Amino acid sequence: MAHEGMHRIFQERPEILSPVFGVLGIAFPEKAAVYVIGTDVTEARPLARHIDTVLRIGPSDGEDFLLAVEAQERRDNKRGTS
Repeated sequence: MAHEGMHRIFQERPEILSPVFGVLGIAFPEKAAVYVIGTDVTEARPLARHIDTVLRIGPSDGEDFLLAVEAQERRDNKRGTS
């Protein structure tokens, strides 16, 4: 439930991602349309892959881009996350 909650925040309030964009050196567009996109990225092969949240961001002065958000609730050394 906590994992789902983290993503509801991004989906309903995408502007809170602005500081993350800043850390990455990317300006978050001030005027943008943001759409939640389906997260099932399963391929034709029987291998299921799901992304936690996918947003399409449409800046008023540029091209649309996709942002995939994955949240980790704990350290997983197999994934190389910290």
